[in-house]
Amino acid sequence: MSAESQGPGTDGLAPSPSAVGGTPGRYLLAIHWLADGDAGRVSTGELQRSLDVSGPTVSETVAKLGDRGLVDYQKYRGVTLTPRGDAAATRLARQFCIVTTFFESVLDVPLDDEMTYDIGVTLPADALSRLRELTDRPCIDDCPETAGEDAGCLV
Repeated sequence: MSAESQGPGTDGLAPSPSAVGGTPGRYLLAIHWLADGDAGRVSTGELQRSLDVSGPTVSETVAKLGDRGLVDYQKYRGVTLTPRGDAAATRLARQFCIVTTFFESVLDVPLDDEMTYDIGVTLPADALSRLRELTDRPCIDDCPETAGEDAGCLV
């Protein structure tokens, strides 16, 4: 199955933010952060602890993400993001970063991770770009922008 036939996306590779919002997006973001940005595998136990969900829920969700071409899951070896899943997770990480940075540096209001994620996937790209413009410092350390990418904090 080609990347284009696996779901809508703005760049032909990553599905649109709305296509991976909610629970699927939370899993992609958790895998991205737990793998520490490399291609390492993340155990389902790590996901279970990180997301505070049951083992069967992790297995079911990871299987669904695999069916969508976003992760590669191998029983007893764990899960890793596919290129398509990594692109989606990177977009979600940028959204998370922008919201965190704006609320903490401009409004001096820290948000919990769940609220930050929900705001990030709800706001349209132009609103996220505007929030980024209103900050006077780089995004938080978890953002791909601070990983040396020249493209900046894209959404």
